[in-house]
Amino acid sequence: MRRAIVYLSFSLFCFCVFFARISHAAGPTKISYFVDTPSTWTKEDSPYLVQNHVVVRAPLTIEPGTVVKFSSGNPADLTLQNDFYVKGTREEPVVFTSIRDDSYMGDNDDDHGYYKPRVGDWIGLNFNPYQDYALKIEHAKIMYSAFGISIYSSNNHYKNRTVKNCEMKNNGYGILVNNAEPVIENNLIANNQFGIGVNASSKVTKISNNSIFDNEFGAIGSNNANPSLGALDARYNWWGDKSGPNGPDNPNGKGNKVFGKVLFDPWIKEDPLQTPDPVIIIPGIMGSWEKNGKWQIDPIFHTYDDLRSAFLANGYEDGEDEENGGNFFTFPYEWRDSNKVNAVELKAKIQKIKNETDRPKVDIVAHSMGGLLAREYIESTYYQNDIDQLITIGTPHLGAPKDYMTWEGGEFMGFESVALKYFFNQEAKENGYDSIFHYIRGRPMSSVQELLPVYDYLYDDNGSDYDLRTGYPANYPRNEFLENLNKREKTAELADTTELSNIVGKQDRQTTTISGYNVVNADMGELWEYGYPHGFEVPWVGDQGLRKSDGDGTVPLYSAEAEQIPFDKTIYFQSRHNGLPTDTQKDILEILIGIRPENEVREWKIDDILISLVFSPVDFQIISPSGERLGKDFKTGEELNEIEGAYYSGFDTDTEFITIPNPEDGEYKILAEGTGEGKYKIEMTKITEDENDPEKTKVSTATIEGMTESGQVQEAEIEITEEEVIYNPDTTPPTIIISSPEEKIYFNDQYDLPVEYSITDDVSASEDITKTIEYDNQPFAEIRLDLSLEFLGEHSFKIAATDEAGNTGEKTITFQITTNLDAIQDNINHYWDLKLIKKKIAKRYLTIKLGHIEKLFDLLEKIENSKLKPKPKQAVIDALKEVINADINRLIKQINRRIPRWFDQNIADLLTESLGCLKIN
Repeated sequence: MRRAIVYLSFSLFCFCVFFARISHAAGPTKISYFVDTPSTWTKEDSPYLVQNHVVVRAPLTIEPGTVVKFSSGNPADLTLQNDFYVKGTREEPVVFTSIRDDSYMGDNDDDHGYYKPRVGDWIGLNFNPYQDYALKIEHAKIMYSAFGISIYSSNNHYKNRTVKNCEMKNNGYGILVNNAEPVIENNLIANNQFGIGVNASSKVTKISNNSIFDNEFGAIGSNNANPSLGALDARYNWWGDKSGPNGPDNPNGKGNKVFGKVLFDPWIKEDPLQTPDPVIIIPGIMGSWEKNGKWQIDPIFHTYDDLRSAFLANGYEDGEDEENGGNFFTFPYEWRDSNKVNAVELKAKIQKIKNETDRPKVDIVAHSMGGLLAREYIESTYYQNDIDQLITIGTPHLGAPKDYMTWEGGEFMGFESVALKYFFNQEAKENGYDSIFHYIRGRPMSSVQELLPVYDYLYDDNGSDYDLRTGYPANYPRNEFLENLNKREKTAELADTTELSNIVGKQDRQTTTISGYNVVNADMGELWEYGYPHGFEVPWVGDQGLRKSDGDGTVPLYSAEAEQIPFDKTIYFQSRHNGLPTDTQKDILEILIGIRPENEVREWKIDDILISLVFSPVDFQIISPSGERLGKDFKTGEELNEIEGAYYSGFDTDTEFITIPNPEDGEYKILAEGTGEGKYKIEMTKITEDENDPEKTKVSTATIEGMTESGQVQEAEIEITEEEVIYNPDTTPPTIIISSPEEKIYFNDQYDLPVEYSITDDVSASEDITKTIEYDNQPFAEIRLDLSLEFLGEHSFKIAATDEAGNTGEKTITFQITTNLDAIQDNINHYWDLKLIKKKIAKRYLTIKLGHIEKLFDLLEKIENSKLKPKPKQAVIDALKEVINADINRLIKQINRRIPRWFDQNIADLLTESLGCLKIN
């Protein structure tokens, strides 16, 4: 019965035709019958009291915070037959409710709260124009109506109908659609009798990313005219439960009920209004670099690192980790290519994210040229209507005059640009071009051309001053890409399909940003075809031909604002171009999730940067003053990256380079390993920002050159100071100290003499020094010496060491080995222990004989010390010496006779040499 009353009420309003009477006093403002003139309803004049059936026959705009109440005694409604714009915001939605609803702007029916609001108190917002007028309702609340928002397709008009970010609660129907194709997204549709109802014939209504729950029926679709066509494409919506809606095709679903021709699979498994859309960060030109076949987002200047950390600190999860999933992504890309090419890649990236997250749309935060890339996709014919919000940051919507000097002259200005000029120069050489200009034009580097301005910005010399050259594109380098992107129909489509927020850098100074050039005609060949900036190459004389205005240092305010584009929101920041992503992080997150973070992430501020460029045939490695390594590990063939924030392009690329942000002062060691034969060069450049003028920089460069061959490693030292790079070639060889053996005489009964030495170098680490050790001119690898196994006399010990720069140092020491009777007796036992004396009888024989000889030496000593008379004493001494020598000779003879039964040849030689040393002359 209740539903019958609702339908009866809806039919009654079709016969109501009255005269409009509008009260212009500050609220409440009464509305009756007709709205025949373009009107704007405001928060200040609220509440607007719609007292009956009102036909809107002229454009009507309703501003944020406005409250519109409908009489419950008459069939009150708004029948919309012209453009209707509801421009609520998240903070200040527009409210459409019953006059009995005292929770908004009080008791306007003077019933003191006696009557409570209920379903069907008013009819609804009925959009049924006779022409193709626009319906755009955003951030509105519709409550206690019979039909909420009704959208009809009278006279086959289908376009320009949008309902986004609204709440439809406590209505008969939240939304009712009759054979139309409106955009219905991101809405809360709850506690209604019917969430959404669709009657189709030739058009299938599509809705997505809505939260539909706690309705008696979530969705109803009928199509009697074309039963096979379907009525409602309701894929990618939340139905109140992860199991999906309940219906004949999903009987186990615990969510809201669906009935009729409703396509709902796949569905979202979590409430999209409680969890944000996946977001993609798109960097600007030169904000992506490729490494090992994979693109990375600005690993050099870390422009987006703080913004990334802010997202992850406020509920987003890293979606690049495919194992864990997530909703935060980046889109690094080949920025040298046209934005048209990369827009196709962006489409594929978004599709991949939609497949992974089961979400129908993404949000995009795009910096600088990244905003143009995103716009190119949205404005293309292949756009999939899968971007919900686009936030552009410092985007040159109308081009950047600063780009003129790069396109026309291959020149760069500014801290980041000067740094990147070195990479351009190296790339040009590696790719066979003789200059950056020819590289940009010859490749071609389409993105540079696509950043040229599409308005007048060149001033011609008139003899005493400069006159603006008017009439772009005549006599200007043309940018057809931006011309097409900014066509009125294109920007209108952009605004219709996407919620647009524009963040602009405005430093409130007229000297921050290049906005034009004073040019003169100059015969410079291919360069400066459209005019040379007067005095550009003599900055110490004047302004270099540069005209400046307000902006972010790269994009002038005029281009960033782009007032001809209908942005939903524009936010100004007193920030520089590359600082905008960090400085605006709170606003970006507030736009996307509705909550302003309390804290900011500010971990990266780069004031200077060290750039190392390598020209083949070498790979290289750099070691910081703190010992942290970056580059190629020559031992393992792997990459090293121990310096925070540093970037290494990799040694498998044609253009090998290293960047170190905010390098520490001190000595850096540079190691170069030959990959072939020939001359190599390494350039080390430090670029320091001028705090007083961001367009100016301080540059210091040192060049390391040399000849190399495959596998050869050479080293050099670079000293980094506050503003300078100083090359100190390494010419000092390693220092060698041999502490054992010493330069002295050793008896040959030392069986464990250690070999001890040290090698040090001011540059090379000990493990990187090549050494050779020789003992008596033969390679030596032992750590101890057994002198009993060495022949008597002089021996040499030599160590040579070569550092990575090729400097060689040597150290040689000599020592003597001798023996005596005690040493020989000890050696007999030692040889036996080593099993070098083969027979026990041999050991015993030698021991007895040496004992006998020892007694003869003792007797000789006594006689020499006796008090005998000299002549007889000398005769006895001489006779005794002959006996000793004879015994030694007999012993030597016996040893040699018993080779090899008792002794091998080597031990026999050592023994006979030692015994011969005992003989007395």
